[in-house]
Amino acid sequence: MESLSNSKGSSLKGSSLKGSSSRGRDRQSRTAALGLRLSLAALVGFGSVALPALVAPPVAQAYTSRVNLYVVREQGESFETLVQRSEIIARAAVQRSFDADVLMTDVIVTVIGDNQGISVPILTVPVSRSQWRLIPDVTQWAQYFEASRYLVMDDAPGAGDN
Repeated sequence: MESLSNSKGSSLKGSSLKGSSSRGRDRQSRTAALGLRLSLAALVGFGSVALPALVAPPVAQAYTSRVNLYVVREQGESFETLVQRSEIIARAAVQRSFDADVLMTDVIVTVIGDNQGISVPILTVPVSRSQWRLIPDVTQWAQYFEASRYLVMDDAPGAGDN
């Protein structure tokens, strides 16, 4: 038998050193083989569940952003001007929502007008990303609340009849 010496002069038997390292390698290969067998058994046993999960890409999650914006009516501002300001603000909000998140598929922007503490919806813009790409125009997609004209304006019919 061959003996090895370390720096302190003690000797080690070469055959016992070889035996422990070969046992470690055998144990590693048996563990790897067992892992492979378990993986194959899982694929065969759960084939209808596990295989599609390994093959198919994950489904993309799409979602809708809902944004509520408040616009305060300026002194003497007409309802038409308030609606124009609301459209400008809504357009920016729709574009910003789509720019902020690539998974966003739909945006619903509601602009609420405020006049002396009375808040009512002026318009809402429900639009999908594909619709917005084709026609990025708020007036095309907006739904207007005409009844808000009478709730927001000072000169609404009957406002002076108290």
